[in-house]
Amino acid sequence: MGRGGSAKPVTKERILSSVGLAYRASLLTSGFDAVELALHSGAVGLLILSTDGSEKQKQKLVRIAREEEVPLKEFGTSEELGRAIGRDSRIAIAILDEGFAGKLKSMIDEYSNVLPDKAE
Repeated sequence: MGRGGSAKPVTKERILSSVGLAYRASLLTSGFDAVELALHSGAVGLLILSTDGSEKQKQKLVRIAREEEVPLKEFGTSEELGRAIGRDSRIAIAILDEGFAGKLKSMIDEYSNVLPDKAE
């Protein structure tokens, strides 16, 4: 049909759909323990943290991600991230494929840039 997928706006649904695709392609791991293990092993291309997860757990993962020089983004609620991969709530998702990690990072950045400023 149409040409050029870049004209399509980045929406939360598109990002969550891409997370689901990464899950089905076995390119991610999720859940605190699995993500922590993946971070320590150096296998993570992007860490995605929910906006509503446990601050204590998120801080621990952020510390490890910084030590391992893994890019990280905060995106979606734990329920949205879990639903994207057909699971229960997830506070953390680790994208294991560098190419997919770069694509998702760009999408989240683009989505964040089109959001109006929140007064929180």
